[in-house]
Amino acid sequence: MARRGSRGFTLIELMIVIGIILLLVGVLVVSFGGVFAKRDNARATATIETLKANIASFESRWGQAPPGSLRELGDLTRTLNLLEVNDTNRGNEALVLALRSRREGGPYLDQNLFGDASRMGNLDNDTFLADAIASSALDLPDTASTDLFEVLDPWGNPFIYVNIIDVRAGTVADKITLIDGSVIEITAQDCQEKLRHPVTGDYPQGFALWSVGENGINEYGRGDDITSWPKYES
Repeated sequence: MARRGSRGFTLIELMIVIGIILLLVGVLVVSFGGVFAKRDNARATATIETLKANIASFESRWGQAPPGSLRELGDLTRTLNLLEVNDTNRGNEALVLALRSRREGGPYLDQNLFGDASRMGNLDNDTFLADAIASSALDLPDTASTDLFEVLDPWGNPFIYVNIIDVRAGTVADKITLIDGSVIEITAQDCQEKLRHPVTGDYPQGFALWSVGENGINEYGRGDDITSWPKYES
C-alpha cells in the first residue's frame, strides 16, 4: 500500500498556533512590564529617601528645609544677586543648589546621587552660575558644574519640590519641564488644595517632594505619583 504523504497545517491550525504565540508574548510583556515598573518605583522611592536625609541635614543647620526658589535661598544664605534665571524647575534647582553648597557644614547632597549622571539633568538648559553669580558665593566645590541641575526620577522627569512655608504663604509658582518637552504648571492654589490631608487638613511637614511616576501626569501625590510623605487618596 502506498505511503501517505505528511499532511501540512491547515489555515485554521496556523491561526491557532499564531494566536497561542501572541498570547504567550503578551503574558511575557505584561510580566516583565510589571517587574520593570516595580524596579523603577523602588528607584524613585530610594532617591526620595536619600534626598529626605540630605534635607534633614540642611534643616539641622539652617533651621528649615531648603527654600523653593533661588531668591528665597539667597535671602536665607545672605547671598546677593541670587535670582531666578527663569520660572522653570525652580523648586528642584533651588533644592539641588542648596544641598550642593559647602556653607554651614555642607555639602549635603549625597555624592553618589550627584555623581549618577542618569539621575541629574538640566532639561531647561540653565547656565545659572555663569549668568548670575560666582560659585564662591555659595562656596561650591571648585569642580562644581556651572549649570543648575535637577534631580531626575527613573523616567527622566524632574522631581517636584515645594517648601511648605511657600505653600502656606501662597507663593508657590513653578513650571516643570518633562523629558518629552511638555510643561507642568505648579500653582499655589493647587498645592494648598491637593497637598492637604483629606481628613486632617495637614500638609506634609516642612516640604513636599514627589515624582509624577511612570504616566508622567502630576497628581500632587495621588495616583501613581511617588511621594516623600505617606500617600493618601481622596
